[in-house]
Amino acid sequence: MRRGWFVLVIGGLLACCTAAPAFAGPVRPTGPPAAQTRIGAIVAQLERDHVYVTDQVPRALPPGTAGEIKALVGRLGVPTYVVVTSPARRSDDDTHAPSDLESLVPVLHDRLGKDGVYVVVDPRGTLGEVQQFGGTRRIDVEDAYEAATSELPYEAGLMKVLDRFVDIALSGQAKERALHPSPRPKSAVRRELDAYDRGNHEASVKNNTALGVGSGLGGLIVLGLLVGRRVRRGRRRPAPPGKKKPPPKKKPAKQGGKR
Repeated sequence: MRRGWFVLVIGGLLACCTAAPAFAGPVRPTGPPAAQTRIGAIVAQLERDHVYVTDQVPRALPPGTAGEIKALVGRLGVPTYVVVTSPARRSDDDTHAPSDLESLVPVLHDRLGKDGVYVVVDPRGTLGEVQQFGGTRRIDVEDAYEAATSELPYEAGLMKVLDRFVDIALSGQAKERALHPSPRPKSAVRRELDAYDRGNHEASVKNNTALGVGSGLGGLIVLGLLVGRRVRRGRRRPAPPGKKKPPPKKKPAKQGGKR
């Protein structure tokens, strides 16, 4: 009887120990992280077409943008994969997700497994990363993209940046233009501010000139009034008294003759 109870207790303890790991910690979801899902969607699109354009900014990128980009980068003569997307932020739960556009380039190359030029750029064309993997014809795409973004104003737009990038990449002077870029044209905001400053300066000069002329004329008028007043006062002032001549002596009257 005692042996039966002993076996029953030992069996219960073993059952509890076996089931304990199931409650050792919270159950984590087995689904893929949002960032990995996003990358998977981009890779799936690149397998069908060499250009992926985000649909998050329809006003900045009209529907025909993907076709225009494909025709534009086709001038490079090498397989080119273009991804237009906003920078991704690393989440706290996914430390392996890319934190910016630079880290997205090698990830896409590894997932896609194809050699060529990879271009990942934001919808405005101001941020991006370009790399070439493999291929027999090498192009200095990294310096070409750096030179393109340095030579254009910030609001140039995606298509102008890509067009300048392709031109520089095919020019054979990408390295030189990246090291010695031409002066960046002023942005529209900078031009408006400069025009506003010039207008204020011209208005200030005109106001100061008018003030100076008015002050000069006012001074001349006051001076004329003072001079005229002085002249008038001089005319009314009596002559200073001089020495009076003594009155003429009267001759004595002649007396009659002696009788």
